[in-house]
Amino acid sequence: MEKQKSLCWIVLLFFCWNFWEASADQCPVTETNDAFEEIGEYKENADVHFSYRLTDEIRKNSQDFLIEIKLCKSDSLYTACKCQWLSNTYPVCKSFRTEYICEGDNTTMRFSMLIKRTYTMVKWVFFKQMSSPVVLKHTTLHVTYPAKITSLLVNGEESNRTHLVDQNTVVNISCFFTSGNPPVSIRMVNDSGHVVTVKHEQGPLMMSLGVVHCHDVWPTIRCEAWGSELNRSVTILVKCRPQLSFITAEVPDVKRVLEGGMTFAMKSYTSDISRCLVNQEQPRTTMREVKCQIIGHAPNFTLTLDFVNNSGIGEGTWTLHVTSEDWNSSITFLINNNTGKSESTTY
Repeated sequence: MEKQKSLCWIVLLFFCWNFWEASADQCPVTETNDAFEEIGEYKENADVHFSYRLTDEIRKNSQDFLIEIKLCKSDSLYTACKCQWLSNTYPVCKSFRTEYICEGDNTTMRFSMLIKRTYTMVKWVFFKQMSSPVVLKHTTLHVTYPAKITSLLVNGEESNRTHLVDQNTVVNISCFFTSGNPPVSIRMVNDSGHVVTVKHEQGPLMMSLGVVHCHDVWPTIRCEAWGSELNRSVTILVKCRPQLSFITAEVPDVKRVLEGGMTFAMKSYTSDISRCLVNQEQPRTTMREVKCQIIGHAPNFTLTLDFVNNSGIGEGTWTLHVTSEDWNSSITFLINNNTGKSESTTY
């Protein structure tokens, strides 16, 4: 008769398992019984193992019993797994999700799971026929996770490392983030490492660059946090004609120019240079096209002219003309046989 009762209870238990797993109660604020309480700090996505050692009282005085593990997730209490012990046999255990592992023997029940930030408590509940449920143990979970920069907007638009604006445009930057647990400060930093603005609580971090111009330094702004999974940055590019300048003040000689070319610094929002032309100022010569190579990333490029097999290049004052989309830029430079200081004009 006792075996029949136990068998009926097992059938009833398995019949109800899916129902119990699907149901959810509100998480209790505190426990009111004498359950063992512990507090643990765990990293998000860590594989954590819990255990409960069966007391002599449970093992000697309880012929058939069940222990449920309930998990508090987002303020709701779910059944994560359960094990049932029958007289003189190993328990039958069931986990309700693949990320939970539930095992037991005649002395201990074990529970493993992957920690998520939404988990706040693990509770072990003892069930026995003709008795009220008893909370054996509950563990308060303090889950730690790093801050994360979620998006960086320029004038309300998502940025992707660079953001192009027209000249005389007001630029506003917004950084959205989760501050992590424990929370850390989120900050915006400019090219020189100077902290522009800081925020500690949730919500976007915002700053304004004011009106930007072609002659301004085009800044790179970083939004970052200590330990962040992902920091973001954006370089503001202004739609202007390429700005050419000398990398060195030394006046090149003819031999060096013909063998190694000439290199200029070019500030531009684009590397799309359609052609490079040169002409001599005195005496005035016809424009001639030369090969040019662009290296770098917006807004800072180097432009190298290749004069190989171009016998028309010699001493004198020359002007380089660069065509980019709808823009034309030029710079005047001197070539001679003596080392000296160059005098340049950029248009």
